Amino acid sequence: MAVTDGRSTFIVVRERTVGVLPLGVFGAPTIVDTSTYRRMVDQVRAWPLDYLLVECEPDTAFRVTAGLWGTAPVYLSDAGGRLRGSWSLPDLRDWFIVDALDDAAVARLLTQRSRYTRRTLFKGVFELTERAHATYGQDGLAMFYPEPALRARPRDVRPGVDIIDVYRDCLADAVNERPFDPDQTAVELSGGMDSANVAMTLAEHHRGRILAYALMIGGDAGEQQIRRRAEMLAHLGFDDMRIDMLPLAPLNPDGRRARGDYVHPTSEPYFEAVELMLHHARQRGVRTVFTGDGGDELVSLRGAEWDAANKIPGCHADQSTPSWLGPRTLAVDDIDDDHAPPSVINESTLLGFALRSPQFLDAGLWPVSPLCSPTLIRFAEQLPVEWRDRKHICRVRLGRAGLSKEVVHPPLRENMRHVMERGLRKYGIPLLGTLMSDAVTVDLGYVDGDALRDAHRRMSDGGPIETKLFAVLALEMALRALDSTRHTEREAALCT
Repeated sequence: MAVTDGRSTFIVVRERTVGVLPLGVFGAPTIVDTSTYRRMVDQVRAWPLDYLLVECEPDTAFRVTAGLWGTAPVYLSDAGGRLRGSWSLPDLRDWFIVDALDDAAVARLLTQRSRYTRRTLFKGVFELTERAHATYGQDGLAMFYPEPALRARPRDVRPGVDIIDVYRDCLADAVNERPFDPDQTAVELSGGMDSANVAMTLAEHHRGRILAYALMIGGDAGEQQIRRRAEMLAHLGFDDMRIDMLPLAPLNPDGRRARGDYVHPTSEPYFEAVELMLHHARQRGVRTVFTGDGGDELVSLRGAEWDAANKIPGCHADQSTPSWLGPRTLAVDDIDDDHAPPSVINESTLLGFALRSPQFLDAGLWPVSPLCSPTLIRFAEQLPVEWRDRKHICRVRLGRAGLSKEVVHPPLRENMRHVMERGLRKYGIPLLGTLMSDAVTVDLGYVDGDALRDAHRRMSDGGPIETKLFAVLALEMALRALDSTRHTEREAALCT
């Protein structure tokens, strides 16, 4: 919507919230007096859901401000004397150079040391991080981080307070904050604690009207996943839709990456399976998808709490350094520089939004992640450790609902590592064999060709799969797709 007082104008795109009318009529600016204009700008900046605000005042720079949710990433570039922006990096490909990459961003990708920052893989293209603003005028594009977000501290629960009831009410408020049609809504129901609690809240208000979908992981843990989800669905009353992941493992020949289409290297690793799932959901009339994103971070332990709980953060993560890092990657010494200050929503969640949301938007779906509600986050920050450890509060809620021990405390870990390993073993290693002789990432110095060939030989001979190889393939194929697209467009231009 656009609003003007005759001198200044702002345009805002924002999520709707229940009970609040739009600012004006779509397509025509609303004309107000100056005092009303200033008040409306302040209201937009205090908006509780996601928004993007563009302000234009006479004789000053344009100002672009992001909300605190970061549901969809916003990328900006000063290109051709104009400010250009999109939630999809490929939209800006005509204004960045394939071999002019940001070394620190590439090093973060190849070492899996992600940081929430304005810097992207491509020089001259920046992400507008949460609560940040950018200005654009005669001096070009300038980016400004916000002040660090404040945090609450844990405290004791008052006697007589049922903390599960408080949690359920907070989550219900977060779920119902946005208007949505339950008959055009799906919920990701993998079987984990996070999506299960979101689905439980949806069922309390819209039983039988929501579509539940999941990517099925297969294997022994997959059998457990099937049983647990069947019990959940019987309790929730939702229709179900499932996609088997193993036939759609990363880099499979029917996927967009293997076909040579551009897929951003930091996109959803299981892009191929997710794409099919979202396509089917859209065909079923779905427009809104509720996710469990942010659940891990919502009740995570912090600082010294890990020691107090006798736990090690990241103990299941692969901390090894890949052997194939090239001299240009190894020379990076600012991998931790220029990252955004502490955010309202956890930076890992925001990184996940940037990774996943563009795929939802491409499919015509809007993702909603109620576990990222700032009110719910503030509540969780104040929970004692025992309620956050191993998501105890989430498990107790499911247990009270009468769900079985296997649902509440599954004995097997349900993750997708074996799906990635299958994709690399069956498709990635042969694919790498065809790419190594003229690898762009090797030519640019980000990957050591000899070490990469050694790794390829080990894995081809049946050695253990090193899953960090996926980042090399994702970057290599994305750069090739960009270069191919440009080459095709140049040929088409010459033909015409």
